[in-house]
This record gives sequence, C-alpha cells and structure tokens, in this order.
Amino acid sequence: MLGCHEFCGYYDWTFRHMRQHHGQQAVRDLWEHAIGRDSQMHYLLAGKDRGLAGLYDCWVKTGEDEHCDWTFTLDEERNVLRCDMRKCPSKGFLIENDLANDEDYCDHCAGWIKPMLAELGLTFDHEHNHAGQCWWEMHPKEGPWQPLDLDIDIRKSPRWNAGFLERWKNGQRLPILDEGGASDPTQVLHDWFKDVESILVLGRGPSSREAAALVKEYDAVVVADPTYAMKDVFADEPRAVLLGDRSLVLPRVAERFNATPAAKRPLLMHMFLPTLLREEATPFVSLGLPRPVPILPLLIREGLYKHNPGGVYPTTGTFLAMLAVALGKKVCVAGIDLYRHPSGQAYAPGVEQTHDQWLSKHSEACEVEHLRRLASYAGDRVKFVGVAAEVVAQS
Repeated sequence: MLGCHEFCGYYDWTFRHMRQHHGQQAVRDLWEHAIGRDSQMHYLLAGKDRGLAGLYDCWVKTGEDEHCDWTFTLDEERNVLRCDMRKCPSKGFLIENDLANDEDYCDHCAGWIKPMLAELGLTFDHEHNHAGQCWWEMHPKEGPWQPLDLDIDIRKSPRWNAGFLERWKNGQRLPILDEGGASDPTQVLHDWFKDVESILVLGRGPSSREAAALVKEYDAVVVADPTYAMKDVFADEPRAVLLGDRSLVLPRVAERFNATPAAKRPLLMHMFLPTLLREEATPFVSLGLPRPVPILPLLIREGLYKHNPGGVYPTTGTFLAMLAVALGKKVCVAGIDLYRHPSGQAYAPGVEQTHDQWLSKHSEACEVEHLRRLASYAGDRVKFVGVAAEVVAQS
C-alpha cells in the first residue's frame, strides 16, 4: 500500500505522460475530472452544503490526515477563506526525493480547484513558489470580500524568495514577467527569442574564446552567469543569462543587471533543479533581481531533458545549448570542453571550479550523452566548436 504522500511521485509521472502522449488539454482534463470530480469530490459537496465554512472544515481535516504544515483562516465577516502553506507535503515529497518528471507539478492544484470553486460561485487569488510554499484567498466571484493581513502570511517568510512564482488573480493566471506577456514560462522563452533566427551559446571552456570571431554571424548570444558578471569571454550585452545552480557571482550579476538600462537587460533564467529548491533561498529578490524564468518546463516538454534523481546532471553550458536548440533556432555551441582542451586550460579566467568539484555534480558521460542527444535532435541546425565537436562526431 502506498503511503499518504508516495502517490505524489506517481502523480508527477502521470502528468508528464499525459502531456507527452495526449497534449496539454488532456492533462487539464485529468486535473478537473479525475482529481476534482473524483478523488476530491468531497470538497465540492462540502462547499455546496456550507460554502466557505464547508471548504474550511474539509481542508482542515485533510491537513490533519496528511500532516500539512499549513494554516487555513476563515473570516466570514470579510467573506474570505485563506490558506498559507509553509511546507507542502506533496511538492515537498518531490523535492526531498529529487523528482522532476512533469514540467510544472504545482499547476495541478489550480487545475482542480479552479473549476470546483467556479461551480460554487467562488474564485481565488493565489501564488506558489515551486519550493513547497503557496497562499490562497478564496472568495465570491461576485459580491464584496476583503483580503487578510496576517502575521502568518507565507510571503513574510524568508524562504518565500526561493523559486519562481506562478500568480493568479480572480482565477486568472498572471504574466510571469512583471512587465507583462505570457503566463506560461515556456511561452515567455519563445517570445523573448521570437525575432531571433540564430543563437551563439558560450560556455566557460577555452573554446568559447575561439568562438569570439563568430559573434557577428548570430542574432543573439546567451551566456552563463560568470561570463555576464566578469565580461571575460563576452563583454557586450547578451540576449539571456542562465544562472548556475549554486552561483558564486550572483551579487556581481545583480550589480551589472541593475546598472543596465531596462531596455538592454538580458532575460535571467534558471534550471531550478529540485536539489536547489531543497536548500536555502537563493537571494534573487534581496539583490534586486527579478526571479529568473525556469527553463526545465521547455526542455521537458521537448524531450531534451529527463531528470536523474540523485544523480549527476548537465553543466550550465550544456543546459544553455539545450535551451537554444529547444527554441528551434540555428545554434552554435562553444565553450564545452570537458577538461580536454588542447591548451591544457579548464575554464576561461575568472571564478573556477576544480575537477573534483565538477565531478561532484556532473560527469563527462552525462555531458556527452546530452550533447549527442542535441545533435540528433537538431541535425544541421546545431554546430559545435572545440572539444564538444569531437565527442559529437564520435557518436
């Protein structure tokens, strides 16, 4: 028999399977009908019986059964039911077990709650940070209500600054970026590069210097955070920057980013791997940076990345290459040299890692596997410079 949280891993796999084999609408139908109108039907019945009070009692009982670290607050005078989730047992199970099959596991909550509330004449405001924390305010779709200002508001927790936000207002999903645009991170990435036909990917290996002469041949350049912070490989403004999983230069990234006119700022991106979300909050917000846009949803959707729980994963440079290819552009990849560059150098000058540090999170076999997958996926759309070209040619 499954434990009360172990089903979460099966949920995660099932959502991805449905997306890949039956499309986006199929997984939404699964959330609304198989979850909302089957396993969670008792919420709808409780709401029909006693409105917000019925929902309150139902969720409080669930929290007791599943040992949820949350607080539900019912204020009937203000006509609002609020939830502050401090540590989600469902998403928390995935984070603790390093699971990431689906492109956005947290979306399934709104996927079944929204149509359930709509049938009750209710709607909601909501945010979740994909690090196991969220808040909800459920209230009438029509008629007066007032939001709550509580000491336990999860947004007052330091860990709220972890991860990236999905935001909802009156049951409608809001844009990912503060300046507007798409509400789906995958669409945000496509929109950012919509006028780009070709991308030069610059990793941190010595061959990235060799690619400097190629810059004018490409519409956009994408780099990792040390290159953006130090301007050592590429000094001009990149189109986008991928922040490393444990960036050592984030304050310098913030200094340059905040000193750049808004119209010239790059899009900041991140992998948001489960292991990172398990750790302390990365201080994007406190440094004055926008929360980076996640790239894993696009890579998972395109079948270019499959997470290896507890195992090694690609370097930032290889993730950049996967991103550029997933966008459907013509791509040149340089600076992925696997500690094999003829010069004997390992990285471009600047903030470096030792080979032992590199091996603690990555492996040559993992890099080669993903580079060859890219070559097979993109064909003539992608070319490699340096050692990456050699290992791909051996496939």
